[in-house]
Amino acid sequence: MSAARTRWTLAVLLVIGGSDVIDAGVPSAARQPVMPRIGVRDGSFAEVSSGRPFHPCGFNYIRLRGGWHGTFAPQSYDAGRAEAMLADLARRGFNTVRVFIDHRAPNGVVAAADAEQLSPKYMANFLDFLGRARRHKVYVVPSLIHLPINRRYGQIAGPAPEKMGGVNRCYLHQGDIDAKAWYAADFVTAIKQHDPDLLPAVFAYELDNETHFVATRPPFSLTEGTLTPADGKSYDLSSQADLQEMADSHVVRWADACVEAVRAVDPEAMVSTNVFTFRAVGRSGPGRLRADQTRDGRFPARPLALARSKLSYLDVHFYSAGDDEMFRRDLQSIEFEAFQAACRQAGKPMIVGEFGSFKSAQKTVADAATAVADLLEKVRRRGFVGFLYWTYDTDEQAYIWNARSQQGEILETLTRAFTQ
Repeated sequence: MSAARTRWTLAVLLVIGGSDVIDAGVPSAARQPVMPRIGVRDGSFAEVSSGRPFHPCGFNYIRLRGGWHGTFAPQSYDAGRAEAMLADLARRGFNTVRVFIDHRAPNGVVAAADAEQLSPKYMANFLDFLGRARRHKVYVVPSLIHLPINRRYGQIAGPAPEKMGGVNRCYLHQGDIDAKAWYAADFVTAIKQHDPDLLPAVFAYELDNETHFVATRPPFSLTEGTLTPADGKSYDLSSQADLQEMADSHVVRWADACVEAVRAVDPEAMVSTNVFTFRAVGRSGPGRLRADQTRDGRFPARPLALARSKLSYLDVHFYSAGDDEMFRRDLQSIEFEAFQAACRQAGKPMIVGEFGSFKSAQKTVADAATAVADLLEKVRRRGFVGFLYWTYDTDEQAYIWNARSQQGEILETLTRAFTQ
């Protein structure tokens, strides 16, 4: 998105959204002290004003409703439970929490398919959470998963293009890129209009969760012909190398457009996204969409490509706790040495925004605590400077150990690991 287009976009946002975007119905947090803004300095994080180093450490806080993200749903937001979690994090010395913003109507960030604004009730709940987090001096990472399903963003995105199926169009089609940038700007504008002093309480805006393409949908499933997507280049659909180059070029284009849109509203904001490893979906690395045989059609955005984007930092998710060989293949599949070097050259920190332990791998919570502590030490040694465990207390996911499982042994282990 060009600078001129960004300025025009935000002018329209203010006219359409106006002060009616949020009627929060909750007290303003303006009397609370403003949290120090966190930014990037010399390849790590620091308080912008003082230069004091900052290392994000904490948890993913997830409430599920009907199997989907319902943390801030108007009918089920639990402010008391959120308050208790934030107080516990602050007491233990944790400083960051990651949450998911539901894109679906009617219980998500838009209330109806014909809505022209963000849902006032949903945003009131998120703003309540953000205000509570600020009072406890805990930073928040909102993950803006997908694109809200409503008329406003649908009109910006336009009709589905040929040869682009499923989530692939989100990154390859200029209309979808523009729509995501507008949404990101709308979200930041809503916070700013409610209380600009809340903006520093947002550690960063995540543009999606586990950014990926799908190899079994067009254009990656096509084996002949050419495609000229948003960047104006022609790609040979029979070439694995061309397909990977197309994915790399467009995920950077998507990220940069969204970064520009967010920073047009809040120039100091950090913006990021995250990926799982190629190994996590049965792949050996980039550029092998047809050579790798896997039942999982997804493949992640390439970390090495994202390192050249305007994103503030990069986030890689690891679920190889307790398995040295699996962790080695995780690193190999993301071209870790080249990725780390690119991040260093660009001055971008690396974090692990998700790590955890599956009950199928670690049969007891004691085994899980040992395994996640070992994984944490491994990623620390490789230069990652932030860590968010999956999850704090999501009992709705019975197949994975959360930090408070049973007697909270994982929580105690991580508390010791982060405070020693």
